[in-house]
Amino acid sequence: LGIGYLSCILTWSRDGDGDIVIRTPNNKIISYVNPNSSIATDFGQLDVDDKTGTGPENIFWSNSTSAPPSGTYYVCFSQYEFNPNATSQYPIIATVKIKRVGNTDLIFTKNFTSNYRNGLNCNSTSFHLVGSFTYP
Repeated sequence: LGIGYLSCILTWSRDGDGDIVIRTPNNKIISYVNPNSSIATDFGQLDVDDKTGTGPENIFWSNSTSAPPSGTYYVCFSQYEFNPNATSQYPIIATVKIKRVGNTDLIFTKNFTSNYRNGLNCNSTSFHLVGSFTYP
């Protein structure tokens, strides 16, 4: 997994295709749709896209690029494909670990009991929001 100024690592509780989605303070979205380090992602990048297991998926800002913008980040879990889909009987638990240089790691966990596939609109009111944090 890539490391650097900031790293956001997603895992989930059972095999399937889950996806990490991050909205930066500048309202840039980083996900499997927009995975590469560029102005469009505030220089964050997705280095792992796990389509069959329980993760991890990792979005990070390398020390060799620009530092992440300051402000609030939103981290979401998109359930792309699971069999069975998330229900109260077959929940999916998503966990995100946030690593920030010089700070204590943050860990967010959310129990999903319904399916939500179109998870690219990640913000404070999103159904699939796992957590938010401030950088630096």
